[in-house]
Amino acid sequence: MTTVDDQRIAELLRSVPVPEPRVDLSRAVRDGRRHRQRRRVGGIAALTVLAGVGVVGAVQVGATTSPPVPNTPALAVSPAETGSAAPRPPVTCQASWLPQPVDGPVAVASGVDPTGRHIVGDISTGREDGRVVLWTDGRPVVLPATARHAAAVNSRGYVVGTNGDGTGWLYRDGKLRFLSTPPGYDTVLVHAVNGRGDIVGTAHRSDDSHQAVLWSTDHPQKYRLLGQRGSSATGITEDGTIVGTVDDRPYRWTPQGVGTALAVPDGYTRASVDSAQGEWAIGMAPGGQRSGAVRMLPVRWNLATGAVSLLPFPGASGIAGNGDVLVVDGAPLVVAPDGTSRRLPGRPEVRATEAGTYTAEGISDDGLTVVGAVYENQAYRPLVWRCTR
Repeated sequence: MTTVDDQRIAELLRSVPVPEPRVDLSRAVRDGRRHRQRRRVGGIAALTVLAGVGVVGAVQVGATTSPPVPNTPALAVSPAETGSAAPRPPVTCQASWLPQPVDGPVAVASGVDPTGRHIVGDISTGREDGRVVLWTDGRPVVLPATARHAAAVNSRGYVVGTNGDGTGWLYRDGKLRFLSTPPGYDTVLVHAVNGRGDIVGTAHRSDDSHQAVLWSTDHPQKYRLLGQRGSSATGITEDGTIVGTVDDRPYRWTPQGVGTALAVPDGYTRASVDSAQGEWAIGMAPGGQRSGAVRMLPVRWNLATGAVSLLPFPGASGIAGNGDVLVVDGAPLVVAPDGTSRRLPGRPEVRATEAGTYTAEGISDDGLTVVGAVYENQAYRPLVWRCTR
């Protein structure tokens, strides 16, 4: 991590006033959720489009030039998170390939379990023919063809996902099982699974109404509806804390099922939660417009204290149990709660004349394992970054 990058992060994390949003926040949050749902269900097919035009916001890594700094305004940070902290020990990271057990030009590692041992992803030709792959200690296993679009993997190596027809599934101990769709609902969208075997997602009707759902890996045909109509569940921690939304407001449920609203950043009335690990959760809030499109701003919650903060980055794709944020600004960047950061390196064999567009999709509980892909030569290849202190 360069001194310039650290200085930029520190400057951006200083508290400054946040302007009032000038967009329809309710509509923006709904649009953001629909986009995320399409990304989950569409899965690898969406990357085919990116392969032809390049990834928006991504930069080249491995060339002699440094990645450009995004034009990002400074945003507010909760006063509860601006205290001093002891400096962290230096971290060394290395990228390596994940083996591809099936052919396909679109191969992406999309998730990693909290321990960093199990990695899940998809490999396809980009024509809705993707196969889900589970890597355990680097060894790949191809899931049955009837499992599509993986969403998450837990510390036991159990994988969950949603097929294109809105059917949820569970892969456990070499067998594929399907999740029950609650009566009265047409489809489900599965988002996360924890080490206890709790699975969370959202059941949908054709009229766009929805409700959060909890399943179990032990009894996938049983379910429990959470909250009320209009709720959704998008993440779950290892202790069973569930995060999601209720009527476009960020929400959490304790392991005992008690629900409470999460705070939204000052000056905002809406936000959504995407995922959670440990005492941390991450999501987004609708900001201003750029080129006619609503700009979604990353938001981080400390579930232990209730503190919420807007993050001064163009996007974030994950959060670790220690609070490290996986930033989406092209070359993968990991930012700690105290604002220190590190760039993840390109693959070891890269030459000065080569370049690739890197994406990072998942991060382990300790922030030391990150998974994603690199796009080059008209194809995506899956990668894992392993870091040590």
